Amino acid sequence: MGLLRVGVAEEDEIFRRGLIAILLDEDWDCIVLATDGVANGEVADSAANLDIAVVCAKVLGRIRLPCPIVCLDPQLYGAGNCHSSANVKAILPHDHLSADELVVSVRAAVAGLQVESAGLSRQGDAVLDARRIRVLRLLAEGADTRAIALKLRLSDRTVKTLVREIQLSLGTTTRAQAVAEGFRLGLI
Repeated sequence: MGLLRVGVAEEDEIFRRGLIAILLDEDWDCIVLATDGVANGEVADSAANLDIAVVCAKVLGRIRLPCPIVCLDPQLYGAGNCHSSANVKAILPHDHLSADELVVSVRAAVAGLQVESAGLSRQGDAVLDARRIRVLRLLAEGADTRAIALKLRLSDRTVKTLVREIQLSLGTTTRAQAVAEGFRLGLI
């Protein structure tokens, strides 16, 4: 993934600075979206040519953004603003957001995938335990059976069994589908 232009709109200045620090670690170009003086439903001037925006639910209710959006919601699905825009590709917990979850969600959203926070599936999909999530994350990084076995100090056979169980739990038939479903569910 090349240079991304990421807009950030967050009312809490300290949290906004934290978001920007995380995003800059990925060598992405970050722009603080100016939302003051923007009338309801208007596109912020600073939003032109963005690849993606990371926006808190309160701000999203005031502005319109033409790019994919990662919405930060304090109650997770509690604020209707996150669902009001068709461009929202991810809804993440504002209060306990990890740096990895933010980065992976931004990458998935830019790729056009819909992301949900870990364990929050609208369809009641299976939630994996920590061991299987770790295997799924290694799969997402491109690790093969042997690399996963070495990293987790497991046998190849155990890794293959875990991968099969992950695929069954997620309703997929291939490793690639399992990884895509893991992104969609926010497990990765």
